[in-house]
Formats: sequence, structure tokens, C-alpha cells
Amino acid sequence: MSRVHKKNPTRAFDKYELYSKSVQSTETDVVFLRKVYKELRKKEPKIMREDFCGTFALSCDWVKLNSRFQAYGVDLDPEPIAYGKNHYLPKLSADQQRRLHLQEGNVLESGLPPADIAVAMNFSYFIFKQREVMKKYYANVYKSLKKDGIFI
Repeated sequence: MSRVHKKNPTRAFDKYELYSKSVQSTETDVVFLRKVYKELRKKEPKIMREDFCGTFALSCDWVKLNSRFQAYGVDLDPEPIAYGKNHYLPKLSADQQRRLHLQEGNVLESGLPPADIAVAMNFSYFIFKQREVMKKYYANVYKSLKKDGIFI
């Protein structure tokens, strides 16, 4: 996870911090997700599920957005989840932490938490190289959506 930083040898290279700074814009993403849902469904979304959540930064910003919002993060890899638990979770209030649910698991398996909005961001679904596997994921997402749910 960490290597020596080339310009500053005393500072560790943090791939998750660099990923967040270069690829993600979670604070604006959650506002966009909420807006899209409200425009399409004419009501407020409450539950967002972040598939391939990694460090679950998006989920953290979702629960910050509204005191009634809940987020579920699902990812196979324990390393980025542990990073998020160490770096993002402590920045949330106790109430926000209670509304954030993490699941180390496979998005292809049944039983995904139901959601108003299910998201697969940053092209994580490109890991599915066979059409049938991708189709299985889409079918699983569809089954997990609440009535009027959307997948982004």
C-alpha cells in the first residue's frame, strides 16, 4: 500500500490519497446523484449503494448530505475498505457512521442491499470481461433496486 515518495523520501506514497485527488469528486458526485434521482422520480432518494466501493469515499459524502440518508458500500477487496475505515470513517459523526454500512462481498452474489440509487463509478465494472458475467451483474443490480430505484 505505501512506498517511499520520490520527491520527499520521508513521506509515504499513498495510492488511495492520490486516486481520490486525481479521479474522484465525491462531494459534487453525491449532489449530482441526488439531483438526477429527484428529477427522474420527483422525490428524495434515501439509500445509495456504492458497488465496487473501494475506500467508500462516495458513501461517506452521501451520509453527510442529509441526516436521513443511508449508504451501503460493497467491495471484494479488504485493503481499500481498511483504508477507508482508517482515513474516512473517523471524520464522520457518530450518527453518520451509524448510517454507513460496509459489506466485504461480491456484487455478483444475490442479496445486495436494496437501494434507491445504485452506483458503479470509475469504470470498476470493467473487471467483467465476459458478456454473461456483465449481464449477471446488471441483473443483480436490477433485482436489488427499490421501487423507482435507478442505477448509475
